[in-house]
Amino acid sequence: MVPGLRAPASLIWGNTMSMIYQWRKDSRFPIGAQIAAERLNKIKKSYGALTPHAVVDDAVDPRSPLHPCFEWDDEIAAENFRLTQARKLIGSIVVAEIDDHVVGPETRAFVHITVDNNIRYEPIEVAMVDETMRHEVLSRAKREIKLWRARYAAYEEFADLACRIDAL
Repeated sequence: MVPGLRAPASLIWGNTMSMIYQWRKDSRFPIGAQIAAERLNKIKKSYGALTPHAVVDDAVDPRSPLHPCFEWDDEIAAENFRLTQARKLIGSIVVAEIDDHVVGPETRAFVHITVDNNIRYEPIEVAMVDETMRHEVLSRAKREIKLWRARYAAYEEFADLACRIDAL
């Protein structure tokens, strides 16, 4: 058994593996997950390591099956990157104190809210007093906890925590 996994290693990570891949629910890529994963394994073998740079180096070739997964128009890619940086900036601000009381180190100052299918950010103090926004923030938190639990379900080290999450 692989330390930390609940199933025998031979069933999960044996020497002769035939892996079937699929995309996570929230993924949207124009190629099949099996094709992508097999190409990523090939890149790892070719480059010695699987890194974002190695993936882009491979995908830049129009013949690569990964090519359609990327935006190759530099103007559009630059704008998308700046939007990603803006999201990261907004999400990186945390609340340190409220009225001289220390707050948890990861309490975000701004939370994203969806209104009419558009995402916007609201200060946490505004979102938590508005019933609709509060419900959205707490529902998202519950989904994220469930996703975390599913992602790490195979690790025996987290079995007790998984049981406590299930009890919630």
